[in-house]
Amino acid sequence: MEGRENMEEALREQVRDFAARGLKSLEQEDMPDARGNLAFTREALRDRKAAESSCSREEMAVLDRVLKEVEAFPKLAANARDSLLDLEGVRCFGAGRFLIFYRYNSNYGLVTVIRLALDRPEWKELIRDGKKFH
Repeated sequence: MEGRENMEEALREQVRDFAARGLKSLEQEDMPDARGNLAFTREALRDRKAAESSCSREEMAVLDRVLKEVEAFPKLAANARDSLLDLEGVRCFGAGRFLIFYRYNSNYGLVTVIRLALDRPEWKELIRDGKKFH
């Protein structure tokens, strides 16, 4: 049992570090212009660019479709089920091979994509809110 808890804690730290780089990008880098009510940190844009080389057009289309859903319905996911990510208002939602980490600013109706994690299924249950994946 202890081995499993240690492994889960190590995975949780990976998720936190991953999301933290996106939050740091949000705080320190100039944000590209938002498209509608959707904005990407520079880290998220780098994640997307890197994913394009290993994903099919169809997989990227699934990501784009789900991003439009998240933009239209930003409360699709509750805050991540992790105390530190929750404090930062980070939400997580699945899109095919991706986990979309984002924040929602209800004052401005703005969804900011913090990071895009590709092929990290082991993270899903650690940070998901329990809602069904698409």
